[in-house]
Parts: sequence; C-alpha cells; structure tokens
Amino acid sequence: MRNPAIYLILLATLGLVACDQRADVAAEEAAIVAAIQNETNAFVNRDYDRLAAAWVHEPYVGHATIDSAGKVGWDSIGVAFKNAHELMNKEPEKYRIEFTHSNFEISLNGNAAFVIHNEHTEGIWAGEESSNDIKVVKHLIKKDGEWKLVAVF
Repeated sequence: MRNPAIYLILLATLGLVACDQRADVAAEEAAIVAAIQNETNAFVNRDYDRLAAAWVHEPYVGHATIDSAGKVGWDSIGVAFKNAHELMNKEPEKYRIEFTHSNFEISLNGNAAFVIHNEHTEGIWAGEESSNDIKVVKHLIKKDGEWKLVAVF
C-alpha cells in the first residue's frame, strides 16, 4: 500500500523548490534594475569610474542614443562618456538632466538579461529645455557576480 505522507512530502519539496527559484529570479531582476540605475546615476553625477565599472570592457559592446549614430567597443564608448562628462563639467548650468526609469520588462536567461523599459528625461541639455519619453533596450551579462551592460539602444 502506498503511503500518502510520502506524496505530501514530495509535493511540499517541489513547492519549496519552485518558490526558491521564483525568489532567485526576483532577486536577479532587482539586481539588474539596480545595475541600470547605478549606471544612470553615475552618468548624471559625472562619475566616470562608476560609470565605466557598470559596463563590460570588450570590443563587442554597443551604445546608441536618440541623438547619436552609436558607438561600438568599450574604447569608443568610454571616450564618448569622458567627452560628455568634460563638457558637462565645463558648463554645468547647461547640463542638468534627470532620468526616470519605469515599466521594466526583463527576460532572464542564465547570466544574460534582455531588458526593455521606459525612460523619461527632464531638464536642461546643451542649454536647452529637454523632455523625452523613450523605450530603451538594454542587454546585460553577469560577469564576476555583477550585472554589467553590454548594449544600450
């Protein structure tokens, strides 16, 4: 005769494993959002070292914005960020911008994540009032235990 207690224990164990996996996904998604916000804050605060630490430094990374043709490779992306920060520091009154991210859709596959989210910018850019609402696509990988950007479009 079969023991129903064994089935109950098996069912409870499977339930705990499923809950644990959902918790892991939620924790990874929270870490991904935090990595994205950290990179944005580093840009706004003109903190190049923190900004650079948020990116993978390889020739295959890419970055494009609504007002640029895009850059490929960390070397060219890093130079573009340095140039932007130099300009922002030279004339800080002309570069005061705030970013708000929302509506994150995250597809997680092991150590890779594909993210789409809304981005609202508000403030002054190049001395002009600026307000934009766009969808941003980002690809991140988990490298050495940390989520880092590979592509932003």
